[in-house]
Formats: sequence, C-alpha cells, structure tokens
Amino acid sequence: MTREFSIKEFFQKHRNSILLSICLFWFVFAALIIVEDEIALRIANMKADPIDRFQYFIRFILWTLLTPGIILLAVKFPVRKKSLLKDLALHLFFAMLVVALEFCIEIPIVRFWTERMTGKRPPVIDYAAVFILKLNIYFLLYFLIAGVTYLVLAMESYNQSKILAKEAERKNQQLLAQLAEARLRVLKMQLDPHFLFNTHHSIVSLMLNNENEKAIGMLTKLSDLLRLSLEEHEQTIVLEREILLLRLYLDIQQIRFHERLCVKFQIDPAILSYRVPSFILQPLVENAIKHGLSVSAEPGTVSIEAKHSGNDLVLSVTNKGRIMDPENIRYGIGIRNTQERLLRLYESNSLFELRNANDHEVIASITIPMN
Repeated sequence: MTREFSIKEFFQKHRNSILLSICLFWFVFAALIIVEDEIALRIANMKADPIDRFQYFIRFILWTLLTPGIILLAVKFPVRKKSLLKDLALHLFFAMLVVALEFCIEIPIVRFWTERMTGKRPPVIDYAAVFILKLNIYFLLYFLIAGVTYLVLAMESYNQSKILAKEAERKNQQLLAQLAEARLRVLKMQLDPHFLFNTHHSIVSLMLNNENEKAIGMLTKLSDLLRLSLEEHEQTIVLEREILLLRLYLDIQQIRFHERLCVKFQIDPAILSYRVPSFILQPLVENAIKHGLSVSAEPGTVSIEAKHSGNDLVLSVTNKGRIMDPENIRYGIGIRNTQERLLRLYESNSLFELRNANDHEVIASITIPMN
C-alpha cells in the first residue's frame, strides 16, 4: 500500500542536512555582502567601520536563527491557488512580524556594542531610518526562503511519487506474472486429464477386445510418460526433453494402432537445447491421429518437424487428411489450450496455424521466438 508524501517525515529525515544548508546559505550570503561592501570602500578609499561589521555579523546570525521559523510558517500556512491573495497577504503579515522581531533583537545589541566601543549610545531613530530603507530586501528574503521551501517540497513530493509509481508498477507486474503463471498451470492441468482420459479409454478398449498384452504395454508406457512429465514443474523445457516425452506418447499410440501408424521425425539437432512449452506437441499429434488415422482404414503417417527460421523456432505436425471448412474450424480442448498457452507465454510473438498443405495433407504448426 502506497503512502502520501509526509512533510513532517521529510524534515525529520533530513533535519541535519536542512540545518547545514541554512547555515551555509547565510554564510555565503554574508560573505558576498561583505566582499561587495569591502570593494565599495576600497574604491572610495575608505576603511570599514568595525561597528558596521559587527552589525552585519549580528544580522546574519539572527536571519540564520529565524530561517527555520520562516520554513515552519511556509509549511503550516501553504500558499494555495484557490486562495492565492489571501495566503500571500497572510505571509506578508508574517514577513512584517519576522522583520520586526529581527529589528527588535538586532538594534539593542548593536546599540549596546556601540556604547562599549565609543562611549555613546546612538538614538534608535538612526538605525530605524537605515532599517526602513532596507525593508524591501528583508521582505524579499522572507519570500525567498518560503519560495525555496515550496520548491524543495514540490521536488521531493514529485520524486517520491515517481518512486511509489515505480513500486506500484513493479508490484502490478509481479501480480500479472503470477496471474499468468496461475492461468498457465490451469491450462496444463486441463491438458493432462484430457490426455489421460483418452489413453484410459484406449486401454479399456484393448482390454474389451482381449488385447491384454497391448493394454499392459500401453499402461507401462503411460506410467513412464507420467513419471517423466511429473518431473517437469516449469512451463518450458528444452526441445530434446519435449521430443522424449512425445516419443513416449507415440509409443502408446503405436501399441493401439500397430502398423497402421507410421511416425517420422525431422528434428534439427542444432535447436535441441532451445526451450519450448512443455507437452506442446502432444495435442497436435493427438489431433493428427484423431482426425487423420482414426477416421481412415488405411495406414497413415504423422510427421513431426522442428527447425529454426530466422530468430524463430517452427514446430509442425503433418498428417494425411483434409480440413472440411478452413474458415469455421472448431477446435477441441487440446488445441484451444495450446493456443491459450502460447498467448500467455509469448503474447503476440507466437503463431499457431492449422492449414491444408494440399488436397490430402494437413499441417499444424507453432512458431515461437528462439529466445
């Protein structure tokens, strides 16, 4: 859960840095004033008055001490757009109070010091006249401090908003990734029972036909396939492993169809180490057998090919058959889940196609990025 920018926490966290910045600002400001004054005196061939130097020192010490109070007033009474004139008038009043306070502290100290240095105490009016002439500068200093305060707070608030936005985006991406992973697991869980049901049905059919040896062989192969598939916990595996799982599946189907089923593999050895979605070829082969070999009394060939095309991997399954209506194909659960998994894993970077190769062949192909 994100939190709003806290001014109090900001000042507590950066207290030392703020105090150091205030002292450094007034030190530099006083140094520039003294240097400017010194240059003017040298041009006029005059010497600096120690009392004037002492007054400068007291004045900048007081402004250094008053600055945290001005910052506090700026924070407590922010200048808002909807009440701009009212807020500015309020700060003008505060500026008058701050300047008056500085005057009431500075003048008695300077008069006392002057009396000790010269034996005379100048009247207050002598200082008041000079002070009034510099009143606009003092007001400017007040609003400069308040303005810098608002600028720093706005920058800090903006930076924290960016940090919180990035954190929220990161958490959002994590949630999306977890959601995608959960959906992929659901799809995989749907696919496995679908395959098991079909294999179980084949075993029962063999037993009903008194082909017990074939049924036992199929059950043994199914056991091997389940053992290996249960070892895979990730959504993607290397192609070599995928081919091994597919061969076990085809061994089961060849027990069922015997010499009627012929299988051909054309696998590029150079791409065996690339990762593909686990158990992605099985539904394509199952679909080829179901709509090709199962509906014909003649022997059939299922060809499995894996190659690379540019920066993509192309996996294809070819079988004898014909798509009745290419424009209105209704896919079963295996093909639908295959499409969904590809979409979840690769988004728009994958492609699934089911098309007629010619009058007597159908090709199901998957194209995914090699990386």
